[in-house]
Amino acid sequence: ATPRSTARQLVREALERYGLAPEEGTSGEYVLCDVVGRPGGPGGAWQVEHLRPVGDAERPLVLQDVWKPKTGCSRRFEIRRRQEVERVCEGEDAETAGEFPPSASLAVPPVPAAG
Repeated sequence: ATPRSTARQLVREALERYGLAPEEGTSGEYVLCDVVGRPGGPGGAWQVEHLRPVGDAERPLVLQDVWKPKTGCSRRFEIRRRQEVERVCEGEDAETAGEFPPSASLAVPPVPAAG
């Protein structure tokens, strides 16, 4: 990944790496999400404070470099099913906003800063 990599490119690469996108069209079912939170839930689980789907043409490494989370929080990028993210963002399921079953997201490890 480079600062010029788009969110769509990163989703496609991650899905291919984990063997989840054998067909060309499969990557459109997923979206890269910018997730800000902190550990501290039950059993040290990650607590989501803010989730934002990253636009397909946005450049996540630039986003990561320019915008820093507030003190005490950290950011991670997750690949989630587009349909579930849209449902939560539209407020259709307000009671479970930010809560997804483990199979619905794929945490992407932090990317080292380009030097």
